[in-house]
Amino acid sequence: MYCIGINNEKTHRTHTRFDDSGMTNFAMAEESTPNPSDLTETSTSAFFGLNNQGALKGSISGDFDFDNGQTGMLTVEGTMTKEGKYSDSRLQYFHVFTTQNQTVPRAAVSLDVIDNAMFTSASLGGVLAVNAGVEGLQLFPRLGVLAGEYSDTSVAAFNANDKEAVGGSAAFYMMYQLGDDGTYIGAWPEYNYLDGDIETSLLKATLMIATPFAADKTRWGQLRVDNTSGYMKNDVQSINIDDTVVWANYKFYF
Repeated sequence: MYCIGINNEKTHRTHTRFDDSGMTNFAMAEESTPNPSDLTETSTSAFFGLNNQGALKGSISGDFDFDNGQTGMLTVEGTMTKEGKYSDSRLQYFHVFTTQNQTVPRAAVSLDVIDNAMFTSASLGGVLAVNAGVEGLQLFPRLGVLAGEYSDTSVAAFNANDKEAVGGSAAFYMMYQLGDDGTYIGAWPEYNYLDGDIETSLLKATLMIATPFAADKTRWGQLRVDNTSGYMKNDVQSINIDDTVVWANYKFYF
């Protein structure tokens, strides 16, 4: 809540995974050219992003294989403010299963530990890769549960007695590939809810476009707009949230 050539060149091993940054990649074989319109892919990669408020985000991921054909990935991500101070961080383990179903060819589960100024939480979620039957279009529904604690700052601001909170999350990611070079657009809503002495409800709406910066598709650029709206409230007070952030991201694979 609060987050790819071939032709005599070395190919890059990629697998399916979900990445909250939207900068992900796609593969149908052990060695393949990356394609970032699939949100259920694992890879060894990193990305950096800068937003219009001056915040800087960085992430690094490493993937690995299991003997049964499943794949996993570990990701570490952090953000700092324009003043260079800590803002938030995320640690994620992602595990992907391949199915024999043509409509839902892949499924994945993830465990995220998230820390920010509002709360620290653990989130267990699942995502499906859905074949929409339309060339270039990919759909990814996701559901998750959350549990954690509000920060001391949040507790003090709302004069709350108990830090603990539980809740859930849901999202529906839509990705559409525009052309042969891999350029794609994406749009999705993501809803998060936490309940405790403080109730939090947040809806994030995202629009983005990404395009390769290299012929072998190992370097990608992305523009992304996030609008977050919602509230935090209890019996003492209520705070409305409405924030729009524009991100410029750069991702590379190695």
